[in-house]
Amino acid sequence: MFPFVSNIFRSDLPLFIFEDIFVPGPGIRVGVPRPPYTNQQFRDQVPKPPNLQKMQSVKKSLADYSETQGQYWCILGDMSFEKGDYTKAIQFYDRAIELTDGTESSFFRSRGLAYKKLGNLEQAYKDAIMAIELDDKNIKAHLLCGQVLAERGKSQDNTHDIETAIHRLTKARTLCAGQKKQYYEDELSKYIYRAKKLLWYKNKELEDHKKRQAIDNYTKYLQQREDLNEEERQKEIHAFINSIGNPNQKQNYDIPSYLICKITFEIMENPVVTDAGQTYERDMLIEAIQKNGPVDPCTRQPISGEFYPNHNIKQATQDFLLNNPWAFEFQSGENYADIEF
Repeated sequence: MFPFVSNIFRSDLPLFIFEDIFVPGPGIRVGVPRPPYTNQQFRDQVPKPPNLQKMQSVKKSLADYSETQGQYWCILGDMSFEKGDYTKAIQFYDRAIELTDGTESSFFRSRGLAYKKLGNLEQAYKDAIMAIELDDKNIKAHLLCGQVLAERGKSQDNTHDIETAIHRLTKARTLCAGQKKQYYEDELSKYIYRAKKLLWYKNKELEDHKKRQAIDNYTKYLQQREDLNEEERQKEIHAFINSIGNPNQKQNYDIPSYLICKITFEIMENPVVTDAGQTYERDMLIEAIQKNGPVDPCTRQPISGEFYPNHNIKQATQDFLLNNPWAFEFQSGENYADIEF
């Protein structure tokens, strides 16, 4: 066994091996919101609430305003935005901001979203912050700020922006209840879970990188040990890797089967149990009964058609996502750069 390494978290290891390169643990923990339903088949069948990302200012007619009012130009900006002409939209928002002396929070938020669409994250962030400073209760401004920070955090070598993104997104969701806009909560929950998933992947990437650095440093140290032959050096390296964890070891991405709906094969949001003892996603079970009658979708056993919330499974799902953020919207071989904000 190597002389001074038994655990990567020991404080008595030579500093030249680790060079103060380990980051803190999984980052901030926030209250876990209810995960939104992710089954595409059902989601396409239900009425959709207003979309936070696409929705700009309140839709009003240009005839209600004159060219000397900021709202007139903001409406023109919204129209250009919906057509995908984000550069033109920004020009209209500029005019709206100029006419209102930079006092309207929603105009900055709208322009920031257009900048985000163009990939100008820095300007989008500045506009989001300005919108929040003008109106700290602007839900969509906090959302935009969180989205931009999460996107920016993908390319950074730390997790500060991602952690701040979680805070901003959580603030946006918290504001919904006070403003009676609960219909936004599921969409905001989706972005919170995605940000926590990104944070998990980023922490893992940083930790694996630092482990590789530690292994390289320890290998160089052993090469300088003239009292060791090659076989002894290899044994030391293998023992060192076993102690700190192999950064190249494949991650286990198993989701417990009891959290998976047998109809959708996805993590359940609203699990219910039938009198046959089987648990399903509530909306999928209702749809199955409507199509096939009161029979259990898997066992084909006759059921009464009545079912009850499975609170234990629901709590288990939330606990699992808290400790395994990667499981949200998980796809085999996914890359965190593809997580959408």
